[in-house]
Amino acid sequence: MSARVLVIALDAAEATLIECWASQGLLPAFAKLIACSRRFVLKNSLETLPGAIWPELSTGISCGRIPHYFHPRQLHSGEAVVRPIAEDEVDPENYFWAQASRAGRRVAVVDVPQTVPASGLNGIQLLEWGLHDRNFRIQSHPPELLDEIHVRFGTHPVLDCDQYANSEAGYQDLLQRLKWGAHLKAELCHQLLARENWDLFVCCFGESHCVGHHFWHFHDPRHPWHQPGAPAPLAHAMRDIYSALDAGVGRLLEQAGPETRVFVVASHGMGLYTGGPKLLPEFLDRIGMSATGDSTIRRELQPRYLVRYLPEAWIPALRRLSAMPKLRRVRRNLGGLRKQFEEPGTRAVAVENNRCGAIRLNVKGREPYGRVEPGAEAQAVKAEIRRELLALRHAGTDQPVVVRVSFAEELFGPDHHPDVPDVIVVFRSDLGILETVSSPRIGTLHVSNYDPGSPRSGDHTLQSRLWVAGGGIAAGRADEPGNVLDLASTVLRELAVTPSRQLDGRPLDF
Repeated sequence: MSARVLVIALDAAEATLIECWASQGLLPAFAKLIACSRRFVLKNSLETLPGAIWPELSTGISCGRIPHYFHPRQLHSGEAVVRPIAEDEVDPENYFWAQASRAGRRVAVVDVPQTVPASGLNGIQLLEWGLHDRNFRIQSHPPELLDEIHVRFGTHPVLDCDQYANSEAGYQDLLQRLKWGAHLKAELCHQLLARENWDLFVCCFGESHCVGHHFWHFHDPRHPWHQPGAPAPLAHAMRDIYSALDAGVGRLLEQAGPETRVFVVASHGMGLYTGGPKLLPEFLDRIGMSATGDSTIRRELQPRYLVRYLPEAWIPALRRLSAMPKLRRVRRNLGGLRKQFEEPGTRAVAVENNRCGAIRLNVKGREPYGRVEPGAEAQAVKAEIRRELLALRHAGTDQPVVVRVSFAEELFGPDHHPDVPDVIVVFRSDLGILETVSSPRIGTLHVSNYDPGSPRSGDHTLQSRLWVAGGGIAAGRADEPGNVLDLASTVLRELAVTPSRQLDGRPLDF
């Protein structure tokens, strides 16, 4: 048994590596797929709201309208503290599989990132069992499916890849776990696909995301952490995980058979972590837009200021937890934005937006501590920020470091959602690692790109691909244009389902 439509996703797998290694015979399943498929090079949100990639793939709706762009720590209008997007703030009825289900199609969905359960789904859904990003919780529909999976497969070998990559032994351990995780995901999907004749089967492999973040420096000699003499398993970790994924994809493609319409999507890519956004908080301080209040933030959030309220037996555990890198980052971010907004002179603050810089104005009537009048004053503040960002030069080369500075209304129109950052900054990625910049106004500014709390050497690239095969489709001779927003409407068309609301994507032509 198989599916009428099969969607296989590779989370943050670099498409150029897939295509290169496939051409060299190292990824035989992908080589076969590429030879008999139509290839679409997809535009995406990686230079606007990078974290919107999966919501846009899943819904076909721009995150300029539904602004879920940084799930772990996002600012919401009317609030002064960043916080995670809550499960009940996500509408699962927008997913293309939920729309197919409502139209009577039988669906199965396995580990699509950043999704929540669709109520009353006509089929099964597994969430966050084996993913890089776990923003909500591991669960399933129906609930007993997760119990069954735990009995058969246990938990995924990697629950948080950031905790391993701090030594050679840690890298070796993480690599073996990712290999085993790819094998388990393939076996799990194989068994679920074989259960019945699904109308739609959607699954995602997350191991490509983890290996890219943590093993990129073993692959790329441009990275300062690169080790020419690294042990062979680490030096070839990227290729070996992609090979494991190739085996899993190949098994599912063979199981599907020639009559199944197959969509294989590489969501977004992975490359050298060059940075740029970390410069923004200090940059805004130096041009008089914000004040970090950093010492106050740290003092109020340190454990020694909390222990007076806790039982003595809890204190050692609190100190250990507080020292963990991820909690250090969360603690800093939760306090930092509130203090910045409260400062009397704060007009704009930097907010997290993955590989792109993002800035939010402290607008009266929108922010709890608003200082900037909407309208002409807000436009003047944004224009000043844009001018000073474009003046930044790279240390040593004197090249500009910013590609462009865009305002939300320019990117998403005047009716964009108010949660979208007001200013989005795209930094150059061809100058190497951006840590030191200068301009006449700010002088020389240096911020390290790497720290022990962020042990990642790879970051996302703009490469998104879609290969469409099966069901009598003829291989294409040239790249076809498309957008990640087009996946939802294209899959629904294949299932003869009319979208229940206006989508921003369009069905792709084969």
